[in-house]
Amino acid sequence: MNKKIVILVIDDDPKVRELLQAFFSLKGDSVTCVMAADTQQAVLKLSNQDFDIVLIDNIMPGKRGIDFALTMRLSLKYSQLPIILMSGALQQDDVLKAIDGGLKDIIVKPFSLKQLNDKITQCLRNKN
Repeated sequence: MNKKIVILVIDDDPKVRELLQAFFSLKGDSVTCVMAADTQQAVLKLSNQDFDIVLIDNIMPGKRGIDFALTMRLSLKYSQLPIILMSGALQQDDVLKAIDGGLKDIIVKPFSLKQLNDKITQCLRNKN
């Protein structure tokens, strides 16, 4: 990762957000991590800033992560933005829905930070 990457994390669990914030802070100046506790906050963050990649939890109050991510995919601005769906419980229907909607990057909770790092690296490599 040569250039600074900007990551948006959307997760309603404060512990997950803290863990990911701490993990990304270890990367020093090469990563900026912005947090959103729900999809409403995410909409605000997306309207104010550009991101290189989005990590989104599937099960949240309000709009589910998969539905929000699929809505983003329909927008020209976000159609090519790498999105990683994080979930502890994905039904087969959800997986098929995600793949049909262009979300091929899914990481199952609990995941290791190495798995997450590898997935992010792979997504960013595929984007370029």
